[in-house]
Amino acid sequence: MSNPLYVPSLILPLSRSSPRSPDSDDVEGTEVATQPSEIGVAASASKFSLKQKSDAIDVKTYAQFFPELRCPDEEPKVKSSKSASLRRRHSLVFRPQSSTLQTNPSKSKLEPKKYLQSSRNKKEPLRSTCSISNIATSTEKVSSDEKLQSSDQHLHNGLCITSNTYFPYHRVAHPDLEQFSCLRVVGSDSRLLSQPMSPATRLEERRATVKDELKRVSKPDNITLLDKVVYDADEILRRLFARKPSLEDFEEFLQRTSHELWPVTTGQLKFDSIFESGNLRKAIQIRPHEYDLLLFSDIGRSMTGQWFYFQITNMQANVPYRFNIINCQKPACFFGRGMQPVCFSLNDAMVLISRGSSSCQNGGWKRKGTNISYYRNNYKDNIPPQKDTEGNRKRDIARFYTLTFTLKFDHADDIVYVAYHFPYTFSTLQGNLLKWKEKAESIEVLFETQTLTQTLAGLPVSLITITGSARPEAPQEKPYVVLTARVHPSESNSSYVMDGVMDFLLSDTQDSRTLLREFVFKIVPMLNPDGVICGNSRCSLAGVDLNRQWTSPSPDIFPTIYHTKNLMDYLHNLGKELYLFVDLHGHSNQKNIFFYGCSPLNDWQRPNIEEEEGFAIFDRRDNGDNGEELTKRIVSAIDSDIDAKGFPLSMKRISSTSTISIRQCSYEVQQVRETCGRVTVWRRFGCPRSYTLESSLCGFDSGPFQGQQMAIGHLHQTGRDLLKALVKQSPKCSSDKSGELPLQNCPDQENPR
Repeated sequence: MSNPLYVPSLILPLSRSSPRSPDSDDVEGTEVATQPSEIGVAASASKFSLKQKSDAIDVKTYAQFFPELRCPDEEPKVKSSKSASLRRRHSLVFRPQSSTLQTNPSKSKLEPKKYLQSSRNKKEPLRSTCSISNIATSTEKVSSDEKLQSSDQHLHNGLCITSNTYFPYHRVAHPDLEQFSCLRVVGSDSRLLSQPMSPATRLEERRATVKDELKRVSKPDNITLLDKVVYDADEILRRLFARKPSLEDFEEFLQRTSHELWPVTTGQLKFDSIFESGNLRKAIQIRPHEYDLLLFSDIGRSMTGQWFYFQITNMQANVPYRFNIINCQKPACFFGRGMQPVCFSLNDAMVLISRGSSSCQNGGWKRKGTNISYYRNNYKDNIPPQKDTEGNRKRDIARFYTLTFTLKFDHADDIVYVAYHFPYTFSTLQGNLLKWKEKAESIEVLFETQTLTQTLAGLPVSLITITGSARPEAPQEKPYVVLTARVHPSESNSSYVMDGVMDFLLSDTQDSRTLLREFVFKIVPMLNPDGVICGNSRCSLAGVDLNRQWTSPSPDIFPTIYHTKNLMDYLHNLGKELYLFVDLHGHSNQKNIFFYGCSPLNDWQRPNIEEEEGFAIFDRRDNGDNGEELTKRIVSAIDSDIDAKGFPLSMKRISSTSTISIRQCSYEVQQVRETCGRVTVWRRFGCPRSYTLESSLCGFDSGPFQGQQMAIGHLHQTGRDLLKALVKQSPKCSSDKSGELPLQNCPDQENPR
């Protein structure tokens, strides 16, 4: 049954890397070399050696990432492609059999804009009454000049992705299309479209839900269940890899395959997740309006799946549909305790655009869902328990959890997307990079975007350098600020905080000009593009948590962490000051927005520090320090502790609507966090202001936004407040504290840590 509102998602061909051959020099396992990035990739992994005491950093390799230190007329020097190859392991990346796309040579020679126009005139399996078109681009690379000169929105869409992935085609969901970019504008008011917390599910309702689940398991013969598979992503992928449809026939092939496998009947929902960041493995209809859903785990892992993002069509209006995601893997979650999934309605988004909405509209996403419950079910992992060498159990049998919620759709035959949190895809980032570049050209700043390295799948990892005028008087004296985000794919809220940071830096206000005059900003907006595209929750394609690899990252398996750390090593070896490091994250088990910092007074490696009569003193029993040296150590530790705790306090005192919760900030350095980014940067480079900024995926239970769910506007404001605090807290920027609130007048100060 055709959908009158159906619009095929954006389809882009991905150039595959050249044929690979095993490296005979590898003795540990089979490795392969990949093609380098056009812009320039860090040099061969074999030329790097990350030592913990004295690194031998390749100066020529990392010097290209510091345009602020070059002479104005000096061109950046990029290593040759022969020495700029990366190495990666066959066993860590899923590669389907031969899936290279063949593009019509005559079309690939057309100008990008003309080719896109000709693509839109092709026959499509289903035409739409909306003003959104199917878009395809040539596999030919487009020059950077053409990227910046063209303002055509379709060309902008086509340039979002020009890299590799493990999937032969790239589809982008409708919320990522340029037509809806006006709904993603960074707003100036965090209260816009913020929604109150969903009422907590009553105990009676939760018990009724669990009882119904028990009846299905214990007495299946007494209950009539459909048990009808209506969507299976595994089967679709198998047919795609077997038949290899052309780009022009790809969307039609998907629709035909779906109809052959699962003929749609009246009232039966239709699902789809074959698009960027999508995650839905299987949908089973168990009752006329109830569906069991299964998610993909992270690639290479069996128990790290929580992120979901899928499309629903063929619905009836004002009919309650119940969805049960039965293989969630986190023991605790805020679903059912105030948090709701987010939904995007194509029909509603078109209405917003027709009204000329230009302010922050949460990207067209809304919090929806009733009768939400989260509980442990009767399913468990089939992997046997692990035991150590002594026979003791290291890992219990993992249990699964069910998230159940009910949705009512306002429009029949609409296209609706349902997600764990507001999605922010790799394509969205690529589009924003172009916008930021164009915005920076209108103001007097040095703004340069480079490719720091490539991921295992060949995706570029962007590095943004932004500082004052392109001709600084004394660039060597400027301290550095390093900001990173999205090391965990499901924490999309960190990307929206980064959007707020970029909006402030390019706002051309007095505060932004002051910051850019006094600091150099190095920003890595997405550390794990592979995981973002594949719809992972926490891991990369290597199947590991990248935020636990900072101590000794491998250039072969963790190139993004390796080169980001080496970038700061290069700064350290040049004698530059790393004034601030912030790694942006999202938190699923706590509310509000808060910092994790590092204090030497709360370090697990402090054998010579004791608490006595309320003061931190050093125990001299085990060493021969004299009084002067001891005093210096005490003063240094206290100063570092003050510096660590001072920045969050400054951010809290920015305004009465600050989103920071001081009482949840923690400065304890735990042993289990020793390999994360903030601890490694603090310990290795001596940066006292090294933080993890955690933004709740749920919302606020204190402060000016108490009782509200997290909105994109809150995240944008957090990014702006982060830099406003840097203006107020740094003595180089301003000594004027008149705009700050006294600490006792700030909300949420009952129990500061």
